[in-house]
Amino acid sequence: MKLIKIIFGLFIVSILFVCLPEVDGVNAAQLDEIEKADMEVDEEQNTGDFIIEDGHLVEYRGHDAKVVIPDNVTSISQFAFMGNKEIVDVTIPCGVTVIDEMSFYNCTALETVQLPETLRYIWSLAFAETKLSYVVLPESLKTIGGAAFANCTSLKGVQMPQHPIEIHDYAFAACENLDTIDLSAVEFMGEGVFDYTALKQVDISSLERVWSEKGGGMFTDTDIDFSGLEHLAMDTSEANPFRDSRYWKEYGKGEKKNTFWIVDGVLLSGQNCSGKVEIPETVTRIAPFAFAGNDKITSVSIPDTVTAVGRGAFLDCMKLKTVGMRDSVTKLGKEAFHGCIRLSEIRLSNRIEVLAEELFYGCQRLTELTLPGQTVRLEPFSLHFSPYAEPKKITLPIGDLEEYGVYLDIGDTLYVTDLRQVEQSPVLVEWAQRYGIKELALNETRLTLHVGEKYPLRFNSGAKATWKSSKKFVATVGITGNIYAKKPGVTVITATIYGKEYTCRVEVVEK
Repeated sequence: MKLIKIIFGLFIVSILFVCLPEVDGVNAAQLDEIEKADMEVDEEQNTGDFIIEDGHLVEYRGHDAKVVIPDNVTSISQFAFMGNKEIVDVTIPCGVTVIDEMSFYNCTALETVQLPETLRYIWSLAFAETKLSYVVLPESLKTIGGAAFANCTSLKGVQMPQHPIEIHDYAFAACENLDTIDLSAVEFMGEGVFDYTALKQVDISSLERVWSEKGGGMFTDTDIDFSGLEHLAMDTSEANPFRDSRYWKEYGKGEKKNTFWIVDGVLLSGQNCSGKVEIPETVTRIAPFAFAGNDKITSVSIPDTVTAVGRGAFLDCMKLKTVGMRDSVTKLGKEAFHGCIRLSEIRLSNRIEVLAEELFYGCQRLTELTLPGQTVRLEPFSLHFSPYAEPKKITLPIGDLEEYGVYLDIGDTLYVTDLRQVEQSPVLVEWAQRYGIKELALNETRLTLHVGEKYPLRFNSGAKATWKSSKKFVATVGITGNIYAKKPGVTVITATIYGKEYTCRVEVVEK
């Protein structure tokens, strides 16, 4: 609960910061005094304990337990009832369309509220930290704002509208007794909406969009059983709504072999996998944070059925050392390998155009990296592995490269196929003045091997390339450049990178 209180504290501070600015040297408190003075002069707009301006209920000054808001009110303004410890029941009249931020925040005695059929918006923290036990939301409602009912610990049930509706960040977070709500018409959901609630069953069949700025889930530490979830209507490219739910954390636990939670081709959780992980070919996308925090996996092989790897998919996988992916992957989300402190070997798909923000941040052992041939954009810290990493060797294509706040270390070396073409790229021209740029080359161009001998043919940068042998019966070559001598003869090993070929003549002789 300390965590959620901290979140609420930050939420409240941000709301107050936005709502109480200083204007032209007059601070918010002074403006408030001026406005109050104006209202006292305008007697016609005051109705007893209610201060009303142009239909907006600005402030309630009464002390009644039961409050009926006047019919001429069309909206309830920020802070109108905030902190009132006496109201128990409130009736909001037909005609009100908006309940603004923190309107009833911290009204700790408030048990019931009657909402009108004209209501369209309930904004941030509107009813947070009240004593509401059951809420009927009208069919007219479109949006529930961030933390609108957060920390209503007495709230047990909510009747939702049966038409498309949006629920924003932490709207019902820490409603620890909330066990009944119908989400079947909800289309948008923000971060932490139902964190720390008592929900055990939910229908999210209409959920189309999920969003999380910080990467949190929507059902943290809930006991919801998602085993009946057969289809995903939602776009899970930026958020994983199930992250940190108990179902997500415990899926596959106790199984003898690696077990994955997969729905509609989306791998949602691999939390209890270990050792060498081979993603099943039934997977088309790896959801954000699917393996985040897993400290048991050591290697990952991604098949050619996968087209996207989500944000933070392997975040903080502390023992992950090697990753291989096929050229089917076109999108790699930001922070995908953030905090993988033992990651030392990775092959990226050649179809990735954008290296996302903080992609490898904290990967201090990843000292060699080959950028995909189609890379055109580098986002902030995408090439900054760790402040403690050794100098890096980065192989990159020459083209219309764009970089936004990319950070490299002095001592890093960049490798290209042709130094003469560096001037074609303004980014590379700039980097050439600050970092070393070298030309790619194989460590050998002629070799003599004995039958049965193995030789690791490599680029001077450790670049990942496509390898082939002209005569496989003489010698074969693996995907990393390892040559295996088989029979006496001569073959040519060709490595292709960024469309350029590099060759090595290999003669195999008897032992």
